Amino acid sequence: MFGGSVRGLSGAIIEREEAISALLAPVLDSKGYSLVRVRIMSEGQSTLQVMVERSGGKAIELEDCADVSAVVSALLDAKDLMEGPYQLEISSPGIDRPLMNAEDFKRYMGYDASIIWNAIRKHRPKLKGRIVGVANEAVKIQAEGNKKIISVRFADICDAKLVLTDSLIKAAADMDR
Repeated sequence: MFGGSVRGLSGAIIEREEAISALLAPVLDSKGYSLVRVRIMSEGQSTLQVMVERSGGKAIELEDCADVSAVVSALLDAKDLMEGPYQLEISSPGIDRPLMNAEDFKRYMGYDASIIWNAIRKHRPKLKGRIVGVANEAVKIQAEGNKKIISVRFADICDAKLVLTDSLIKAAADMDR
């Protein structure tokens, strides 16, 4: 997980998301799934979004979502990590998935990404471009529209996701075969 926050959440919610992630990740891993992200969204009744994929990056199916939902519900009921009533949402990361860590950037090297980062810690510039390298706790992005390569420290990234392109769609289709 990266250092910045673009969502403007309180520390308590972020800590709860991290606690839920720590609880779920090893159990889901033992069942053949990888935890991509946990998000708590509050609009009226809270929604807990748990984003997963099959280990190895294969797309999940509806049956997988039902299996994951049963596991997550049982774990959360036993640990009581959510305050009050909530709705559980199990989803896949989708083609334009979030990039949550250095491994994600390595896995999608050569594809386009959109990154919101703290350049001066006072504003959050958005950078769009091709992932060309990952080293020294930073990702290297060739900025869209020019040849300039910008290095962004992982600690400064607030949010990152893949950008939907023809090459990404083709790669996703090839992986599901």
